[in-house]
Amino acid sequence: MIINGLCADYGSRFCPCILAVTGGCVVCSQVNGKAFCDCKASGGICIKQELLRNGGKAKPGRLTYECEVISVIHYDGLVFLRVKVPISLEREVKRPGGFVFVRRKDAASWYDVPISVQFEEMMVGSIGMTLLFRGVKTNQFKDLAEGDTLLLRGPFNNGLLGLQHLEAQQSSRCLILTKGIGLLPSVSAVRYLQSRHNETELYVDEGNFSPSILKFQLDLFELPFKPLTLLDDDGELSTPAKHVIRRFVADGGSLIHVGASEYVIHQVAAYLHYIGNRHVKLSACNNARMCCGEGVCGACTETTADRRVIHHCKEQVKIK
Repeated sequence: MIINGLCADYGSRFCPCILAVTGGCVVCSQVNGKAFCDCKASGGICIKQELLRNGGKAKPGRLTYECEVISVIHYDGLVFLRVKVPISLEREVKRPGGFVFVRRKDAASWYDVPISVQFEEMMVGSIGMTLLFRGVKTNQFKDLAEGDTLLLRGPFNNGLLGLQHLEAQQSSRCLILTKGIGLLPSVSAVRYLQSRHNETELYVDEGNFSPSILKFQLDLFELPFKPLTLLDDDGELSTPAKHVIRRFVADGGSLIHVGASEYVIHQVAAYLHYIGNRHVKLSACNNARMCCGEGVCGACTETTADRRVIHHCKEQVKIK
């Protein structure tokens, strides 16, 4: 893994955040206590200057919105929700990687669940989300009904890695490989790529996931796909998957997006390196465990060999 020094919140209305105040900024070396500037920011915004202008304080964090559930579809251990949200929130989570923290109105804050935004109707003020019932946090939504109120905290935009590559695609060829539950957060990526006139080729590996749930999702969003087993019995990238990837690279493809576990993502990245790929970019789901989304709680942090702390809820890293 290579550190990009890119923050999903850089230059946004949430920047500088509490990490800049406490010396843990992802981008700015000077607010972290260094004497010189070696930031990798290319957006023309100096975080140190913004922090000084704001009186040395962090900008206000995300708001929590009371939102009405306007549509509920229960299906085989999951629920698909359409939730009415402010237009301002909808606009900010429409990009690939957008997600919100969700909980019932009567639930304590530690019941917040990070959920990818799968579908949005611009200028209508609603977003769609799919929740699977897998534990204490998600079971709170089992008896959800139309007209109920949810608390949504957001927007957050670091649900995908390689965002700069994905958002740069225009009228190109893109390959999407998903396995199991990785299909759900990849829906927004597929729809975004299609909206920018990209030719998308979607392959789905059921894995240990319910085939009926995957079919429900694919039918719901009208996504044509082809079945593909990504890993063989030895846990290595399968021969059919290698063939698909090699053909895509040889035919001049531009981007591969992987919606799967960290292991599968690195298997794909390693194979691209093995075949000498030089032009195909890679994006993937961010599989980090998240709790606060602000880089404070430490649930998603990772310490590198040089003792650099990565906040996966904020930081973009290059898959290697």
